[in-house]
Amino acid sequence: MTVTATAVLSTVAAARPDPPRRGATAVARHRHAPMKPDALSLPSPVLFARPAGGRGSRRRQFASAPAAAADDGGGSTPGPDPIMLWDDGRRQFVNPGEPSTRADDPCLQGLAIAPHEVIARINQARGKGGRLDLSGIGLVTVPPEVWTLVDLKDLQLSNNRITCIPDELGDLVELERLGLAGNRLRTLPAGIGGCRSLERLWAHGNLLGTLPDSIGDCGHLRTLMLAGNRLRALPNTISELKYIEELSVPGNELTALPETIGGAAMLRVIDIHGNRLRSLPASVGSLRALEELSAQGNELRMLPDEICGMRRLRRLNVAENNLEALPAKLGDAMMLTTLWCYSNPHLASLPESLAKNVSLKAVWAEGCALDADALATLVRAMAAPGGARRNGPATLGLDVGQVAAAGLKVRAAQVGEDAAGALACDHNFVTVSEMGGGVLGSGSNGSGGVRVIIAFGSAPGLPNWGGLLKNLRKDIIARGKNNEGGAGAGAAAAVAAAAAGFDILYVTDTTRSWYHGGANMSGGEPAETHWRGAIAEVASQYMRVLHLGDSMGASAALLYADLADAAIAFCPQVDLVSASIRPGRSAAWMRRYQQALTDGVARAVRERGTKVEIHSGTWEHDLA
Repeated sequence: MTVTATAVLSTVAAARPDPPRRGATAVARHRHAPMKPDALSLPSPVLFARPAGGRGSRRRQFASAPAAAADDGGGSTPGPDPIMLWDDGRRQFVNPGEPSTRADDPCLQGLAIAPHEVIARINQARGKGGRLDLSGIGLVTVPPEVWTLVDLKDLQLSNNRITCIPDELGDLVELERLGLAGNRLRTLPAGIGGCRSLERLWAHGNLLGTLPDSIGDCGHLRTLMLAGNRLRALPNTISELKYIEELSVPGNELTALPETIGGAAMLRVIDIHGNRLRSLPASVGSLRALEELSAQGNELRMLPDEICGMRRLRRLNVAENNLEALPAKLGDAMMLTTLWCYSNPHLASLPESLAKNVSLKAVWAEGCALDADALATLVRAMAAPGGARRNGPATLGLDVGQVAAAGLKVRAAQVGEDAAGALACDHNFVTVSEMGGGVLGSGSNGSGGVRVIIAFGSAPGLPNWGGLLKNLRKDIIARGKNNEGGAGAGAAAAVAAAAAGFDILYVTDTTRSWYHGGANMSGGEPAETHWRGAIAEVASQYMRVLHLGDSMGASAALLYADLADAAIAFCPQVDLVSASIRPGRSAAWMRRYQQALTDGVARAVRERGTKVEIHSGTWEHDLA
């Protein structure tokens, strides 16, 4: 092991002829031969040693002092020795050859904050456990000095316009948290493998087409967030991430998962919805710690039988695929609580083993071509007394067509029932939706009702607002019942509202295209026409239409506000260019989207008189 010792000199001028930079005290290296006593008066040397090539030494190039003419022994001339500087402000030795950020550096011009503020943040991040937040300030290029902060623990660069991260990222060997979301990155550097301490990486909302194989060298990575990019594959080295717990890759272009994924044994959550997956590898059955698997909105035709042995799996979402069957022993996944398999038009049956699963709480299967006899057999098995279940059968979500085909009786739900105001089945664990297919709905009046609430789902791809709207329906019915026979306009209005009721249409966009594109659509006018036609077909059957949504769903509520009498939007994403949760589309696409949304609201107010109510947050992307 080679080490270099450094001695602090008492006389600065004797250290070297060049003046030190501001705030620094000159330091010279001990020569191989002892220094002559009359040449310089030294205190006892203070020694600092670093093993050559040790942890954190990569790319730490040191400035060199002029070589001595000869050593005292008259032998060969020693090579140039590096010189270090002691920085009083930083309380550490520094390399005078490292880049320093200046207020006039081009990368600091035109930002949302002043250059001196960027420099101040960089300086404050120095030292052990440093944290540097440069997110949302308009950076195109990261100041090179950032890559010399080898003690950084947390680096946040999200919501900028960065197009490239250099390999020097790998010099940040102490880095634990890295935020790169909402930039214009097309790839991550191979050098990221040097970030051996990295635990959490947020890189969603970029244009990533690939991941480097070196991501597998980030051995402590626990969270990997890659939603809304353009990834077509994940590297096989994902299996080397022995501590990874959450893998989030929705809204990409994946056609398969690596066969090696079973090696990532600590995975608890996998979210791959809104891709183009045709199958899942059998090795997923090796993920014994997995609790949640979301594969909604893909092209899956079957699931591997190995999934039945996943003893910790709690939530399985395979809705909106092309599944023809589910594994017969799926009920053997002993901790499974919720199964979403709705809108699989070729799915002919549900495994009877589900009836024996004592952990199961809900199965949602609307919009599937379930065989009537097989469904009736499953319902009887679920309703059968005895067994280990203590809280009765799991909820089984079916559409009205499935219920009728299976010979189950349907009636209007009464006050006090969970489905009050909608439809109910004689088997109280069966919930009935009046609409199946790609969008889900439940209502009291069927097609041609008086009122409908169209609830747009947000980025996770699941129906939103179900609990709130169910409670609202119960409240309206209860108020009507309590005001029967009452006097005054208020009582009459309550009774009328309860009698009219309202339907609910749940709409989700599993492709994460912000209701402006699809798996095979680039977005723009054709995609908007597709969504508009589907929404208008339902809305035209009602006298009054209300749009409701939050985040991505709120954007949709406004984009199609001209199809509604009222729209309520909570924190809509209007300016996607400044957002970090966004689709992997070009900036031009996002600007067109913003224009289409604002035009839609203006048209709704001007031509239809739509009442638009917007609840905005503090995010910049909420504002037009």
